[in-house]
Amino acid sequence: MRNYTYLGGARFSINNLYRSLRFDIDRLDMSWVDDEKPEFTRGLRVVDNDEINTVTVDGEDADNLIYSLTYIYGKQDGADNFRAATDEYLKVALETKEFLVSRQKKDPEGKPKTEESVIH
Repeated sequence: MRNYTYLGGARFSINNLYRSLRFDIDRLDMSWVDDEKPEFTRGLRVVDNDEINTVTVDGEDADNLIYSLTYIYGKQDGADNFRAATDEYLKVALETKEFLVSRQKKDPEGKPKTEESVIH
């Protein structure tokens, strides 16, 4: 696997932060040498391997994603529980574009959109 990718003509180095059977989260850092600064310069890439979907986030969304991963890690016992809770969080985050775990709500039928243990 290569450790770089191109977005909008700019080259980015890839550093994997999280991996499960379904999701990968990578930090993207730009190697910029052109005269014109690209719009996206640094952030995170979330890859959903089941749905063949890739989302890049930066700014507040990237901060919320990292905060949420840290929050979930602190609430879970063991790597398997962390991965399961994180995968549930990412499913909802990619669908709703809400990357702060504490803002993810229950659906109208009262079913949690993320695991109850993640938020409480």
